[in-house]
Amino acid sequence: MGKKHNKPQEEKVKKEKNTSKENQELDIEVLLKQNEELKAKLDECLRAYARCENDKKILKKEADAMVDYAYEKFAKDLLPVVDSLELAIAHAKDIENKEEAFDKLLEGVELTLKKMLDTFKNHGIEPVEHEEFNPEVHQAVQHVTSEEHEEGDIVDVYQKGYTLKGKLIRPSMVTINKK
Repeated sequence: MGKKHNKPQEEKVKKEKNTSKENQELDIEVLLKQNEELKAKLDECLRAYARCENDKKILKKEADAMVDYAYEKFAKDLLPVVDSLELAIAHAKDIENKEEAFDKLLEGVELTLKKMLDTFKNHGIEPVEHEEFNPEVHQAVQHVTSEEHEEGDIVDVYQKGYTLKGKLIRPSMVTINKK
């Protein structure tokens, strides 16, 4: 009787072993398939990362080029001013009457200054207004007493100040009235 009773248990153990082997084989196949999918996704991620790094390098190179050539338009716009100054000097040297040469030179310098200020304006560079003293845009370099002006009024401007697109790049140096 012992043997008959053992046979069903042995068969049960064999079936469990077979089932376990089949499950292991299925698990291995599933794991291998998942491993291949993960490898494919990893490869895709690595390629995307490499593209991002390449794009970052390209953008940095373009940004550097933009900084290097940011002043190109401004420089090109200043070239006519230089041409005018050179032309004025050359013509002044050719005139024998020095008084006439001075007048022509002065006229040329005035026209050149107008060109320069127009170029500045086209690039957002504006002179600071001098109507009323403002410590944010004016630097008081001297105090004088004047009956013609009110306390704190600007009496004289030694050097004009300028803003670039609304930002102060140089304050005006002024004399103010102090009673």
